[in-house]
Amino acid sequence: MNIITWLVLMLVVLFGTTANLSLKYGLHISSPTKGASASIQNLLLSRYFWIWFVCYTFMTILWLYVLRTIPLSQAFPVLGLMYAFVPIASHYLLKEQVIFSQWLGISIIITGVVLVVN
Repeated sequence: MNIITWLVLMLVVLFGTTANLSLKYGLHISSPTKGASASIQNLLLSRYFWIWFVCYTFMTILWLYVLRTIPLSQAFPVLGLMYAFVPIASHYLLKEQVIFSQWLGISIIITGVVLVVN
């Protein structure tokens, strides 16, 4: 296991975080003004949907590489960082409210990942 593999694993986490934020924002801006079929069409034509699609595609390909090189017992907990990064990013980028208990949970997740990886 070298540093490149761990950087690829962090790319997996960043692609997953970006994908989730893009899909959420894409759903938000394609609100149903003319019915459900119009909103689905708006979503599918949205660049945010395609950002989601590309990010998940790259995330899956890179995850396959990571699984070949890092033990699953270490790689999978790092993937859990998405549970911390998504709320943080949605707070700053999507202006969603994150309450104290969520901040506490985020800090516990990050601490847990650090303990498992070491």
